[in-house]
Amino acid sequence: MNKLIQSTAIALISLPLLSCMEDPSLVRKHGEQEAEIAKLKGELAFLEERLKTIPDDRSAEYQQAQQEGIKLESQRVQLAAENIALEEKLRQLQSQYDAYKQKYSVR
Repeated sequence: MNKLIQSTAIALISLPLLSCMEDPSLVRKHGEQEAEIAKLKGELAFLEERLKTIPDDRSAEYQQAQQEGIKLESQRVQLAAENIALEEKLRQLQSQYDAYKQKYSVR
């Protein structure tokens, strides 16, 4: 147990001595790295917060809206064709009516 206490005491005493003998450029580089790590952690926290505010994926709704648009477009084409047929029928009936009016004109 005595040896354990001695080795712990030696380690505690030698730690500050060893850190004092570090190369100044390494100490400076270590400080720069710590600053860079702090900066990157801040950016990461900011980006994580922004990710939380991103709206949900709406591609399924978009696809459904596209299908609805295709359906409506086909209905529009169908109604346009029906409209053309009705206009033709109207012209025929109008010409028949005009012919009838000419044949049986009211005097």
